Amino acid sequence: MKPDSAVPVKSADRAFDILECVGAAPEPPSFSQLMAGLGIPRSSLFHLLNNLLSRGYLEQEGASGCYRLGPSVRKLAERIAGPSLAVLVQPFLLRLSAELNETSGFYVRMGDMVETVASAASSQALAYTMRVGERAPLYAVSAGKILLAQLSASALQAYLARVAFEPITPATLRAIQPLRDQVAAARDDGFAYSREEFTPGITGIATAVRYEGRLFGALNLAVPTARATPERDAAFRRELRSIAMALGLALGTGARAG
Repeated sequence: MKPDSAVPVKSADRAFDILECVGAAPEPPSFSQLMAGLGIPRSSLFHLLNNLLSRGYLEQEGASGCYRLGPSVRKLAERIAGPSLAVLVQPFLLRLSAELNETSGFYVRMGDMVETVASAASSQALAYTMRVGERAPLYAVSAGKILLAQLSASALQAYLARVAFEPITPATLRAIQPLRDQVAAARDDGFAYSREEFTPGITGIATAVRYEGRLFGALNLAVPTARATPERDAAFRRELRSIAMALGLALGTGARAG
């Protein structure tokens, strides 16, 4: 069946307009911003947004309710862009975990959460298992904190204004200032930590994966706290930095792990 460009479907056009607007926005837009920018009537916009949310093409950010592109957009893009991000990342995680014999993972930001894209397990009896697709709040895990450290000052302030802390473990951060301090330290240092804040007994350390200014995600290690000693921390940081640089180069230039 050939498309008839003379007979546009208004609702389809509007749905694409919404996706293009959200995708191009420097910051996630609100309902009122979308309505003002697109000129779509309130009732129609409400129903279109709900449809896109239910199908995973959009998602909302925490308490603000602003809109971001959802995971369904990424899945479609992966089908035409070649190997999935998980496939590209996996050899680097295997290399990292083999070098340190600790569990490693690669995370991307999904609204106010991070999601595990891929992981590689430690062979040690006492080890943490990362489940692909698992999500965690940005403030509670090392990968989330290092991604917060990549935000602009205004974007970070917007996040801090809307974040609602949940006591996931007794060590989970529950106030703005400690999180602000840790994010600032991560920005200066290049590494972020989560010390039993998401999983009791597990310390996380993460660094950002970038290439020429482009942010791809976060690389982290999840280490039983008994093995997360100051002596081993230097080795963790050295290997994380090395693998993150190699992974960023591979993702940025289309190279493959050797």
